[in-house]
Amino acid sequence: MSDDMVKYYRDRAKEYEEIYEWRDPNRQEEQELMEKTLKTIFNGRKVLDIGCGTGYWTQRISETAESIIGIDINETVLEIARSKEHGCPTEYRVMDAYNMTFDEKFTGTLATFMLSHVTREEIPGWLEHIHTFLEPGARVFIGDNTFIEGVGGQLKTKPNDPNTYKLRTLNDGTQHLIVKNYFTTKELVELFSAHSKEITEENVFMGKCFWWISYIYQP
Repeated sequence: MSDDMVKYYRDRAKEYEEIYEWRDPNRQEEQELMEKTLKTIFNGRKVLDIGCGTGYWTQRISETAESIIGIDINETVLEIARSKEHGCPTEYRVMDAYNMTFDEKFTGTLATFMLSHVTREEIPGWLEHIHTFLEPGARVFIGDNTFIEGVGGQLKTKPNDPNTYKLRTLNDGTQHLIVKNYFTTKELVELFSAHSKEITEENVFMGKCFWWISYIYQP
């Protein structure tokens, strides 16, 4: 992850969870469905939460998971995460999601609102890295935003660059140009089919505000 991206999320820490309070009916409905899905698929599992941020989803998953390790590169957001109450043993560690190290393997993993910040050329290697730490049969959940015109800053492109970018303005007025890629259902199936033998479009939820893909890891 670029230094600019790290700084953006560090500076955004205190206002990050404001996005979950937007009173848009579609958004609230899909957030509730996402929470229900996460609690179901990670029930009784040892979960790795990659790029957990302030622990918004970690806390909710803890109601059904056996245990959770949440990682993020920013100590600032983890301080917020640690201040919350959790329903299962939960540990937060400062760690680079591109260079993870664990002595154990997990039976479940999630990365929410992170894939869009990975450059397209880095995605295949990053996914390989994630699956290194999973036991066969582990449940995987990757979710992110769909593109909505006018939401989340201006969409930008660069010459000869396959990635797209968003110009984000924080509450303090500072602006950050960050990688923000969007995907079609077909692209998601192609990206993840190398890690599970039975991925089809049925594994993908494509809503008005969010998309996610959920599958069983099959090396």
